[in-house]
Amino acid sequence: MKSISTLRKRARAVGYSIKQGFQHYTVSGAIFTNWNGERFPGYMVLDLATNCYVWGSYDEYYTYLWQLEDVENFLREVYERNGLTW
Repeated sequence: MKSISTLRKRARAVGYSIKQGFQHYTVSGAIFTNWNGERFPGYMVLDLATNCYVWGSYDEYYTYLWQLEDVENFLREVYERNGLTW
């Protein structure tokens, strides 16, 4: 797996930006925690052409759903779709 800094550079090269944060409820904006009060870190990917987040990195209920593996898989697909070398 690539480091976050490498993924950020590769995302920027194809028109995306990676945001890091904690899972939030989409309706209230409150941070989602487990029963111990621990927060769940995650990532969202922003499409710089449309200024919208990529569906899947959030859904109807939560934001910041992706882990680094998910971000890497998404970017790999974008590179392959555009004929670029990953």
